[in-house]
Amino acid sequence: MSSAPSEDFLFAVGEAGGEVSLQRLYDRLAARFGLDPARVRLSRRKLTGGEIVYGPPHTITISAHLSKAEREETLRHEAAHAWAFRRKGPRVGHGPLFQRLARQIGVRKGPAPETKALAEFRRVRQIEYRCQGCGETFRRIRPFRGPRDCVACWRAGRPSRLRKVRSP
Repeated sequence: MSSAPSEDFLFAVGEAGGEVSLQRLYDRLAARFGLDPARVRLSRRKLTGGEIVYGPPHTITISAHLSKAEREETLRHEAAHAWAFRRKGPRVGHGPLFQRLARQIGVRKGPAPETKALAEFRRVRQIEYRCQGCGETFRRIRPFRGPRDCVACWRAGRPSRLRKVRSP
């Protein structure tokens, strides 16, 4: 495994070398549950959670911004996706089969962990809109395409535009 180049990163990352322990964990899960092989990697660009690109071999990418425990939990979640893929194909999603397999692998229920890096990204990139009619504030990461009406005002029969009040 090559060492990371010495450069300044936008977000600080905790421990180095976590890929090896995650790969070992996946390999143990694969041997126990009959999963297809996968390459596990950490990403500084991924601000939270993980993703799987189905193979063969699968590629599992996990955020380097997560704690060690959160990385392992995320890896188990992605391993459950690999198992569901083996049984029913790529369209299983987070349905009942996935939920059952995830419990068997040891995934705890709950939302994906939110990292400080993601919170900072959202804070910096957030765009704020305000309704000219009711004064309600809306926050988004991506800008609306073209003008937008406030849905609440539109439903009440008094259409009103959203106006951008803050952008990155």
